[in-house]
Amino acid sequence: MILELKVDHKPEEAIAQIKEKEYALRFQRKTAERKEYTGHILAVGISYNSKTKEHECKIEQL
Repeated sequence: MILELKVDHKPEEAIAQIKEKEYALRFQRKTAERKEYTGHILAVGISYNSKTKEHECKIEQL
């Protein structure tokens, strides 16, 4: 699971950053070494609105 937190931005922007900066590439070599691991990586974008004090979350499988 790759988690990106944003303040006053949309969770989609957090997911986009995970993809653009290719954070998942850091894990692909490690997951290939473990035979029992399924290889699924989740990108989790969480945003926090500083004015309303509410949060949003989006999860996407990479």
